[in-house]
Amino acid sequence: MSQSPSSEAKRKLAQVRVAVLYERVTDGRLYGRKMEEVIRLLKETKAQFIFRGFWRWNPCPNRPEQLPGRLRWRCEISGYSYRHLEEAISRIKAEIPHIIFCGAVPAQVLQRSWVWNPMTGEVFRYPQTWEMALDPQKWGLPMSKEKFQCLFGKTHFWVPKEWGPEDYDPAKAAAYFPDLTNPQFHKLLLSWAQRQVDCGADAIWIDMFFTQAGILTRLAKNPNHPAVRETWKAINSIIEGIRRHGRRKGKYILVGSWGVGPVRLPLPPPPLDFVTFSPSSREVYNLRLDEARWRERFEMVRKRMGDTPIFAFIDWAGTTRTPLGVFSQRLSPEKQRQFLRLADEFFSRLGAVFIYPLHGGFMGMDAKILSFGKFKFYDALAPEFRTYETIRELARRRASSGAEPGR
Repeated sequence: MSQSPSSEAKRKLAQVRVAVLYERVTDGRLYGRKMEEVIRLLKETKAQFIFRGFWRWNPCPNRPEQLPGRLRWRCEISGYSYRHLEEAISRIKAEIPHIIFCGAVPAQVLQRSWVWNPMTGEVFRYPQTWEMALDPQKWGLPMSKEKFQCLFGKTHFWVPKEWGPEDYDPAKAAAYFPDLTNPQFHKLLLSWAQRQVDCGADAIWIDMFFTQAGILTRLAKNPNHPAVRETWKAINSIIEGIRRHGRRKGKYILVGSWGVGPVRLPLPPPPLDFVTFSPSSREVYNLRLDEARWRERFEMVRKRMGDTPIFAFIDWAGTTRTPLGVFSQRLSPEKQRQFLRLADEFFSRLGAVFIYPLHGGFMGMDAKILSFGKFKFYDALAPEFRTYETIRELARRRASSGAEPGR
């Protein structure tokens, strides 16, 4: 008797022993790597799961021809369109049919000037985008929309650091933190995920998916406040919307996000198929992982979410004061290789899968050690880092172990 699409997809994910981070599989023209070479690297590492294989951050066109002049050229050279993604997944799947391709979308950003829905073609500009920005006072919480957006915007460099809430001007901010409960943004976030599914993605990872719920919980000092409950309802609705779109195509789409939110918030955990964690910057720098803390985290995940697969990767953000920033900028290549060996053994022993940093991840605006001397994204083959051989060795050993993670 054949398995249902959901059972088969979950079974494949549960059997993953080798996962690689490759963000993005379409950007090879930037640094001279052809798709044949990307596929060769995936084969050499025995990859079963490509994590963050495509990351939609800025507005992404369906085809480069939709853009004018220099924007079109930049889109072509960076491989940043859904046409590029569809072609890449098709070529990868032709060579490695059973690999799981995971795309990624952000729940924390909405550009001010223009953004579009790739499923409908709708374009939104200011002030429509400002209307989709999170406003705590929508639920009577004690922080104005302008103050919240100013404080959050500073953490992502969307507003000048010298601005105070009284200086904040939404017409000048580069982007906003959006509201998951806003119907228009709800549709937008869904469309970004659905379009990647149309291109062949098997899974979608949503960044900062639970941040809004956490912020509103702290402001309300109550996890059962209507603001939090409505946000949680929107989260569940987005997950179901992605899966519903997959069902129309006859496949089950795996959905994942960070594991901290479902663990910390005392609400029924949403039906994620996998969760992710990252070691801290301090753990990376010290080459030492806090086993008691990690065991507690993972036990809580299993208590609340059952046998949901757990993955760990080296995370990043805007500066070098992040796990990947520390890994790439403050550890020598020798120590980077040492950390990879440490993390691979550690997370496997605790029943999780460590995602090898093969390509991608922003090292920070202030990064000085650049991949191939010019790029601020990490690459394991770059002469500045030289970690690929270690990744390949660890991945092949993990692939041939024949054991489930942690067994």
